[in-house]
Amino acid sequence: MMITIDDVLAKVRENNIGGEEVIRRAYLLASKFHEGQFRQSGEPYVTHPLHVAYILACTYNDIETIIAGLLHDTIEDTDITLGEIESMFGSSVARLVDGVSKLKGLNFSSKSEKVEANTAKILRAINEDIRVISIKCADRLHNMETIGFKTVFKQKENALETIDLYVPLAYRIGMYEVKKRLEDLSFKVLNPLEYDDVNRQIEEYKDINKDTLDRIVSNIEKSLRDNNIKGVVKLRIKEVYSTYKKLNKLNKKLNNSNTSIVTLDAVHDLFAVKIITDDYLDCYKALGVIHEEYDIDTSRMKDFIAVPKTNLYKSLHTVFNVNNCLMQAQIRTKDMDMVDTYGLPYYIYSKNKPFSEVQDEIRDSLQFCKDLNFLSEYFERNDLYVEKVKKELFAKENVYVKNKDNKTIELPLGSTPIDLAFLEGDITGYNLGKAIVNGIEVPLDYELKNNDRVSFVMGGSPEDYWLDSVKTTRAKEMILKYKRTCNYS
Repeated sequence: MMITIDDVLAKVRENNIGGEEVIRRAYLLASKFHEGQFRQSGEPYVTHPLHVAYILACTYNDIETIIAGLLHDTIEDTDITLGEIESMFGSSVARLVDGVSKLKGLNFSSKSEKVEANTAKILRAINEDIRVISIKCADRLHNMETIGFKTVFKQKENALETIDLYVPLAYRIGMYEVKKRLEDLSFKVLNPLEYDDVNRQIEEYKDINKDTLDRIVSNIEKSLRDNNIKGVVKLRIKEVYSTYKKLNKLNKKLNNSNTSIVTLDAVHDLFAVKIITDDYLDCYKALGVIHEEYDIDTSRMKDFIAVPKTNLYKSLHTVFNVNNCLMQAQIRTKDMDMVDTYGLPYYIYSKNKPFSEVQDEIRDSLQFCKDLNFLSEYFERNDLYVEKVKKELFAKENVYVKNKDNKTIELPLGSTPIDLAFLEGDITGYNLGKAIVNGIEVPLDYELKNNDRVSFVMGGSPEDYWLDSVKTTRAKEMILKYKRTCNYS
């Protein structure tokens, strides 16, 4: 599909974003400076920033972000300067364009050093303006959609980088729709046979269960009406890569047993009904309706409305069984559904304020921002910084615990109460005396588990064994700082 500036502006109007005139000016500038440049497909290069801007408009990004999307390659590939962009579109747009642009004019000793330097530049730019993530992910999404024009080697290299960097970034700010598309496109490149096999299984399983699925949706719609609950019911089918990961995870659990290989029957959220209500009280009423009418697996009931995920996600989850077909119900309001789909961009959009007025609130509410900023301050070397971000913030496996305020905190797998204490603050960490987990005192080097409820008793101080008991850089650095202070004094 060829996107034009009229398509971009139509989507801007549809989503009530505003700024059509200045967005058109940005397009004309991009078109002028990219004139004579072509993509590997043979298309004029400006088609790429147009697609990026369209993705950004579809996902409710603001005017400045869409403009920066149109101009995101001008610094790298043309003669325009940041100063000129700033004079025409303001400092925020210039900062965004700079944040997403690769380094120029530097000599690197190796390709890996260059990659790390550019990755570090992106991550540090996110500290300044988190909207950088939206632009980089939209840029990568269009590049993955058109990746067939690259060599096989380059396709795999880009797909690996997408899974390694851009998928975690999209997840961190709740851009689930973009994240899922990036995952499936990358998986199709990296493992086409597995992709086709899982995709075929999903389609066959969907066809087998079609009548059951249609009946469930119809029955839930009727039940909501009978209980005077206004709501929309939609069927959602799990994506290919996400299903593949779930099957692998389930099969690994059976690795040392004689149980046969897990099939799609065991994937409890392969099919989901999204129930979208007018207000959050109706979410709980709808949950009650589901629990009254179906065979429920109570162990899988989760309330992400009362305790949201660390990336703004809110929803009620419950799992039920119909004719041996497992279904997940995801119950949320319209606004929750929009944030759950589009993430931080829609969250900002819903505030109806300039980004500058909500930036501090976002930094305070997103744990990712605090952690990224801490690592940026502690690691000047690009390779160490990127390594720590990927290891701690993009970890494949994490543990989710609740603090004394019932807030969900995400930590690397293997973290201890000491890690959590220093995440809560230096004073808490330095004075930690005891840890209470689920109402019981545990050793401070206890390995935290999902859904642990953790509180602290003060009156202690760091001990020698703490350093070997922690996983996070924050905790290690604070303990080392304490030891240096003690040795100095």
